Amino acid sequence: MPAAVHLNPKAPRRPLANWVEWRAGSIQDPVRRLGYLRGSAEYWSKRPIRKALLDAKAQRLSAFLAVCLFFPVPMITDGAASRPGVAESASIQPLPKIWQVEATASHELYSNGLRVEKTFQARPDGPRKFQRWSIATSEREERDTPYGIVFHMTESDAIDYRENNNRHLRRASLGTMEFVRNERAYHFVVDRFGRVFRTVPENEPANHAGNSIWADKTHFYVNMNHSFLGVSFDGQTKGPDGKSTATEPQIQSAKLLTDLLRARYGIDAANCITHAQVSVKPSNRGVGWHIDWASGFPFAKLNLPPNYLTPLPAITMFGFRFDDSYANVASEELQDAISAGETVLRLEAAKRSITPAVYRRMLDRRYGEVRDPNRRPNFAP
Repeated sequence: MPAAVHLNPKAPRRPLANWVEWRAGSIQDPVRRLGYLRGSAEYWSKRPIRKALLDAKAQRLSAFLAVCLFFPVPMITDGAASRPGVAESASIQPLPKIWQVEATASHELYSNGLRVEKTFQARPDGPRKFQRWSIATSEREERDTPYGIVFHMTESDAIDYRENNNRHLRRASLGTMEFVRNERAYHFVVDRFGRVFRTVPENEPANHAGNSIWADKTHFYVNMNHSFLGVSFDGQTKGPDGKSTATEPQIQSAKLLTDLLRARYGIDAANCITHAQVSVKPSNRGVGWHIDWASGFPFAKLNLPPNYLTPLPAITMFGFRFDDSYANVASEELQDAISAGETVLRLEAAKRSITPAVYRRMLDRRYGEVRDPNRRPNFAP
């Protein structure tokens, strides 16, 4: 997102969302307005709708509204632990019991079939604490283990995945691993063949998320190098055909790795998200500075809920904005999340009897307080 791009203050043009929001805007009482939004979500998600009335996008969005309005979303407020807007984890399969089978100088093997290569692991730099902030109390908390996973793409050149390119594929993989190790760019990289390489020890930060924001039901996370693990697929979010270059071996191995990390550290499935969902640029208060995995991430294949649908905490909690370039590269589900985030922000402003612009300035100041380590954030409106 170039700094010069004008940031669009409105949500993406979503047919049903725009109509519902327009109708809600005519209701002055905030409680009645929220009741109308909830009732609309239930109505449109259950009512048989003729194709002539709603296209496929609107049908999906109606189901999304039902989810995001009926489940709590963390918001920085006057001590309240949650606010409407963020969907809880969808139903997923329970994690299997996973244990280490063997460990050598070159690899680790686990009971679910995962093999982690250690040949490109960076020299240990010393363990660090992982941090988060309580939504209810504004206090910063620390522990020795990570709170979530951010999925990335290296966005390196993706050679066609076919047998007669085998030598070039292997050479490209080795080059990627050397670069990632030297930059300490991710904790893990999954190459095109599905091999999993640990490149930074799991108890140390990697330089993978930079300026970033996320939140779950009880806590929020800022500058997530010090909060989440970084797992990257080697390849491109959009190849020459416009689709992800991720191979089935990569997806299968990423699923095994995700299962292991979630089981090992007690990571909530809702905290397994993509770089495009969390990346921000503080200088222009824009979301989507990095857009790897802005679309096409295989959440279901990794036994994860459709986290693209979560309204962006950068918008709802800290007033960040988006521009058309970001909305255009985002998946339709992520566009719906942008729209929902803007709606949540406007509702919160209405409850305080202030304009969205004034409320956004308040959230901007809060973000500045969080980023300043010498000041204790004060989130009371």
